[in-house]
Amino acid sequence: MVADALNSLLDIVANIVVWFGINIAKKPPDENHPYGHGNADTLAAIFVALVLIITGGYIGREAFDSIINHDFKTPTYLATIAAVITIIVKSILYKYTLKIGQKYRSQAVIANAADHRSDVIVSIGTLVGIVVAQTKYPILDPIAGLWVAFFILKQAVKIIRDNIHTLMVGSPGISRQNDIREFISNIDGVIKVKWIKGRIVGSDYHMDTAVNVKGDITVRDGHDIARNIKKSVMEEFPEVAGILVHIEPHRE
Repeated sequence: MVADALNSLLDIVANIVVWFGINIAKKPPDENHPYGHGNADTLAAIFVALVLIITGGYIGREAFDSIINHDFKTPTYLATIAAVITIIVKSILYKYTLKIGQKYRSQAVIANAADHRSDVIVSIGTLVGIVVAQTKYPILDPIAGLWVAFFILKQAVKIIRDNIHTLMVGSPGISRQNDIREFISNIDGVIKVKWIKGRIVGSDYHMDTAVNVKGDITVRDGHDIARNIKKSVMEEFPEVAGILVHIEPHRE
C-alpha cells in the first residue's frame, strides 16, 4: 500500500510536468522553432516514464529487501479500503484522461492515461496481496510490492518506446502516408503523386510531397494547384500542420 501511495505521489509531479509540456507545445512557431514546439509534449511524456522508472525501482528494491530480511507486517483493513478507493478513482481518471489525450492528440496526456491504467492493475495486485496477507500469508504483501514495481517499469518502457519514435523524427506511418497520397492523387490538376514523406512533431504531422502536373501549364497555375493541395490536405487531415508541395512536369 505504501508502494502504491508513493506511485500516486509521484504521479502529481508527473502531472505538473505534463501541464508545463502541454503549455510549451501550444506555443506558435518562431524563428528558432519553425515547426513549432510540439516535441515539448513528447519530452513531458518521456519525463513521466522516467518518474515511473524511479518509482518502480524504489518500490521493487524495498519489496525485495522485505522478502530477504523476512520483514513481514500484516496490513490493516484500512489499507483494503484505501486500495478499493484507489482502483475506482484511477479507473475514472484513466478513461477521462485517455479521452482528452486522444481528442487533442497529446502524447503526454496519453502517457498519463497509460500511467493511470497501470495504476489500476497495480492497485488490483496490491488489493489481492493485502487481502491474502491479512489472512495468514503476510509474505504476500511485499510480493504484491514486486508486482507493483514490475507493472510500473513495464509501463515506463512502453511510454519511452512509443515516444522515442517522435524524437527520432519518425514518420506518421506507411498507412497514414498512403491515405494522404491517395487523397492528393484525386485533387484536380494532379496527374501523379511522385513521392510523399512526413515527420511527427509533437502531435502534428509535417509532410513533403512531389506531384506531377501537365508540363505546359503556367507557373501561376502550378502554384494554384500546390496551394489547393495544401489547403485540401490540412482540411481533410487535421493532424497535418503543414505540407510542402513540389510541382514537377509530367513526362510520359
